Amino acid sequence: MSSKEVAKLQRIKGLRVSNEESNRITRLSIQAALVMLMNDQNFEDITITAIVKRAGVSRTAYYRNYSSKEDILQSTIKEIVDKIIAAMNLHHPIRNSYDYWLALFQTLEEHVECLQIILKINLADTIHSELQAIQLNRSKEVTLLTNYAATFWSGAIYSVAANWIRSGARQSAAEMATLCYGIIEAVNGDY
Repeated sequence: MSSKEVAKLQRIKGLRVSNEESNRITRLSIQAALVMLMNDQNFEDITITAIVKRAGVSRTAYYRNYSSKEDILQSTIKEIVDKIIAAMNLHHPIRNSYDYWLALFQTLEEHVECLQIILKINLADTIHSELQAIQLNRSKEVTLLTNYAATFWSGAIYSVAANWIRSGARQSAAEMATLCYGIIEAVNGDY
């Protein structure tokens, strides 16, 4: 391969990375715009025009990335839940319980304003369903036990997190991790 061909391939690769980064920034801008608008008005009253104007993107860029306002919310929720699960997966929920809960609440803190708005507009079931689906997907084999275990853990995690967020996230991530660690220890009979 000639040096010109190598240079051309590198430019194309650079453009692809640049386009991917541009699309990522566009998506984040659209998501942030919708969340900001939801802080001021009802979800049903928000228009695509308002979203693209607030995001500073074109309608074409909007429709290249999303098909509806609901699609934006779904994507936003999925990204937040994926970050939460990734942080929590670094630790075992029983053997390393404090770090597990700390990772959860530190990640929640990063997204607390967005999550408050999502909970305010009654999309809690979407968050809970996403958590439950991820918990189920972690199981190598889906049985009655793994199904109910996923339901149990996702419900517990969701309920504690939602209560903390709705109450204004007044306790620090470390305080919440200590509380949840104490609960797990009490269940295990070690507390």
